[in-house]
Amino acid sequence: TRARALARDMADAPRAMQRSLLRACRRLGPDWFPSAPANERLWGNGSYGSASELQPRLRQFLPEPLRAHVAATGHKPLVPWLRSSLRRAGGDDNAAAPLASDELLSFLGEQCALAPCASSNEEAGLRVDAVSGFAGGDAAVTKEQYVFAYNLCFTNLGQRRLRVLSRQYDFREGAGAVATQIKSDQPEAAGVVGFTPLLEPGQSFGFGSGVVLRSPKGALTGSFLVMEEPTLEGKDLKMHEYMEQAELYIRHAYYKGLGTEQFYLPLGQLQFDSSVPCVSAR
Repeated sequence: TRARALARDMADAPRAMQRSLLRACRRLGPDWFPSAPANERLWGNGSYGSASELQPRLRQFLPEPLRAHVAATGHKPLVPWLRSSLRRAGGDDNAAAPLASDELLSFLGEQCALAPCASSNEEAGLRVDAVSGFAGGDAAVTKEQYVFAYNLCFTNLGQRRLRVLSRQYDFREGAGAVATQIKSDQPEAAGVVGFTPLLEPGQSFGFGSGVVLRSPKGALTGSFLVMEEPTLEGKDLKMHEYMEQAELYIRHAYYKGLGTEQFYLPLGQLQFDSSVPCVSAR
């Protein structure tokens, strides 16, 4: 009868939602951690944060059940926990049931679209997370110029005090040709958006920048030169504090000449795609 058919449909709806969510988890892969979309208003700006706190931009976009879990567990892959929770939800677990929602399905779909335009890499206790988005409107497209913004965040996961000194970038068009470069020996390579950020253990530093390409897709590869912050005292410490306020290029040359341990942090390849938009601050 019609009533029985309706009852079956109502009973099948949660299972259909669960299957859709599990398919989205498979697409994202076991190592997935959510990214906030790139925000073009961060272009040219930088700020410090704490690795133990959920980033404000990410907090805006996370559905509530994920927000609570990430705040409690930190930067750990979410798919294993999600899959386990969703399977419990299919077995009348009231605590897990709120996960199976249209809001979560929509969020996971957005993350699937964003995933190719996000990257993460770690070296010697320092992690760099990156995300990109299309920042240009119709006028930019008609002029065959595609404006992309990208947001990066360094997080010090170790026990050493680390300072980011400089960067080296290769921007490529969609077909692979080099669009522009920032080479390590160029003055433009010094710092990031005017900072040479010092990261204490457990501290993060995020910043935004951008690039103009001639194609609707592209990529960014590169690396960052990082040094271990020295332990100083007396006159040496006073000089160090004074140089922290010096003009960027002088500051950069001073830090490089200190002779402390240095290493390169590779940037995981970051894709640009005009179908993945930026967001403005909310």
